[in-house]
Amino acid sequence: MKLGFVSSPTEQAINFASKAGFDGLEVSFGKWAGPEYDFHPENAKKAKGLLDKYGLKALTLTISENYCEDADPIDLMKNALGMAQILKTKLVTLNAWIPNGLGVKEKFDYYKKVWTEFAGLAEAHGMRLAIENCPHGGHNIGNCPASFRRMFELVPSPAIGIEFDPSHFIFQYMDYLSALREFGDRIYAFHAKDTQILTDQLNNVGIYGDQYLNENWWRFRMPGYGDADWKGIFIALSDIKYDGDIIIEHEDPTYAGEEGLLRGGKFLRQYIL
Repeated sequence: MKLGFVSSPTEQAINFASKAGFDGLEVSFGKWAGPEYDFHPENAKKAKGLLDKYGLKALTLTISENYCEDADPIDLMKNALGMAQILKTKLVTLNAWIPNGLGVKEKFDYYKKVWTEFAGLAEAHGMRLAIENCPHGGHNIGNCPASFRRMFELVPSPAIGIEFDPSHFIFQYMDYLSALREFGDRIYAFHAKDTQILTDQLNNVGIYGDQYLNENWWRFRMPGYGDADWKGIFIALSDIKYDGDIIIEHEDPTYAGEEGLLRGGKFLRQYIL
């Protein structure tokens, strides 16, 4: 079990990760990672060279863009899998994006069509795909246990699994520990992120406060600074014999940049042998 964090493969981030005692990165490519990190093999070669220079691993390659917007999903996945091979990782992480305006049946029909092809590509490359459970306002269909059950029925390939993130369960008031155990054999990556429920704010604006008043009642935090039961999480990971990595996704507004990663890394190391 290795410890890392999500980042574009900049030399600054990789150098910091090495000095701070991290083992690797979830390497981010795509539009949200920045214009210099598009899906071109040369970018993967540059990233691999920097990781090797500082003695780090690519824990996963993550597709940091919505393949429904203006990309061909199949071409994007082919490129991502090829770049992952250059990085020497067998895992690609992403969301199960769904186009706008579809009904429930149409959403799952779209998922079945696209992800059947994704699964075939991953199997042919000897790779696995892990879907992060961030809801993204309903644009990611892989966001809750009910969806995952149906998705795995529609596309049963073991090449498809979950990048489990407990923080998204917390603000949706779902039980992340039972979900960890139910889907244990499908959890291929783990995002270490916490959520803090701001109870006073929730009482003040309600669950729709972020939509109507621009006042949110929860916030993401570094592991150990929110409401997650981290001892329980690591017991559950042990129970399911999880053998993947622990990857910090830094979205904590309280501790910016490197300070947050140092705090999160220090907290998590008490659970990682």
